[in-house]
Amino acid sequence: MAAPSGRGTRRVPRAPGGLPLLGHAVSLVKDPLAFLDRQRQYGDIVEIRIGRRPAYILNHPDLVHAMLTGPSRRFDRGGIFDKARPLFGDGVAVADGKHHRDRRRVIQPLLNTARLASYLDTMAEHTTTRAASWRDGQHIDLNAEMADLTLNVVAATIFGRHLPAGAGPSIHHDLPIVVAGLARRAYGPTAALLDRVPTQERRRYHNALTGIHRVVDEAIAADRDGPTIVRLSADADERQLHDDVTSLLIGGSHTSAAAAAWLFILLGRHPQIRRRLDEEVGRVLGDRPVTPSDLPELILTRRIVQETLRLYPPIWFFPRRAATDLRLGGHSIKRGTQVFYSPYAMHRDSRWYSRPESFDPDRWDPARRSQPPPGASIPFAAGVHGCPGGDFALAELTLLTAAVTARWHLDPAPGRAPGPVAAATLGPAPVTMTVSARPHPR
Repeated sequence: MAAPSGRGTRRVPRAPGGLPLLGHAVSLVKDPLAFLDRQRQYGDIVEIRIGRRPAYILNHPDLVHAMLTGPSRRFDRGGIFDKARPLFGDGVAVADGKHHRDRRRVIQPLLNTARLASYLDTMAEHTTTRAASWRDGQHIDLNAEMADLTLNVVAATIFGRHLPAGAGPSIHHDLPIVVAGLARRAYGPTAALLDRVPTQERRRYHNALTGIHRVVDEAIAADRDGPTIVRLSADADERQLHDDVTSLLIGGSHTSAAAAAWLFILLGRHPQIRRRLDEEVGRVLGDRPVTPSDLPELILTRRIVQETLRLYPPIWFFPRRAATDLRLGGHSIKRGTQVFYSPYAMHRDSRWYSRPESFDPDRWDPARRSQPPPGASIPFAAGVHGCPGGDFALAELTLLTAAVTARWHLDPAPGRAPGPVAAATLGPAPVTMTVSARPHPR
């Protein structure tokens, strides 16, 4: 299906269900994933209201691709990213315009293909060590385990140092408090009062924010003369250094942790796919630990990673803002208008994926199907604001999957199956997994 086009101005359909004064904000906050899924039926570009102001949701990959990769300076990140500045400051995770370009030029070489090759051995070692630390019959907090592991992988590879003891659990405890606090201060009806009135919420939020920044400062102090810190320090003051390290350490690990947790939940729900994964890992590894040289042979393993990222992309909703009056897909968009797109909704569109709700790693077999349009598979976004660590995450998740599978099966403890929590990332609700020795290990 081609993206809508034309010379004349096309009327944009408006999503039903808006409330006076509030617009669609209540639906978007109350059940955002269901709300975004519904918008496809109304058109490839749909108007919603955030309060009284119009905004648009893009539901066609060609439109998303054009917005993200089209001529520069048509769209910027907009004011929504400013709401995350108490956590990320002026770091590359939230920066915009020239400042973003300047900081990205400093950070990008730390994550390019040449540098990635030097990280792979450390990734494999950390994932193997973590899997070896579990025992048969153990119950683990899956989200906490994946958060701690991915945080330490980023620290050990990009920064070349282990984090201070207790840093992982501290971040895992504090980050959800900070994210919830940021959301309340950005969109809550009492946002203006939250930091004026002494409350338990304010105390918890600021204590958690202080805890995260303390971990970042400790990581910098432990590696002050290391090559990464030296590179980030060039043409940057202490505040900018802190903000860039926060972007790399927190932003780079939190997303991978969410994807890793979903991956093992999905394998637990699909034993037939897990059996095939067992066979591949057993054939490729035998009785030795995974190494970077195994990556080309771990074909199904990588497809499982890709399929997990399709179903549960860690960053599930992105805002952009029109930086000038412009046209997109035959529609006129005024300067300052917010334009949103959702990888979660795009990845579940039946126009681009057969049985889109199914967990089917074989859909990524190039012999079976053609690739989706560029904008229909965007777990790491694209364009100037695309995630610079996409290849890093794919390698990390593939090695982790193989390292765990070589020893264990992870299955949810009896109880309700975890659903998605649409916060800063699309992670699962807390879930306890039982570790059991893989049948017939090799």
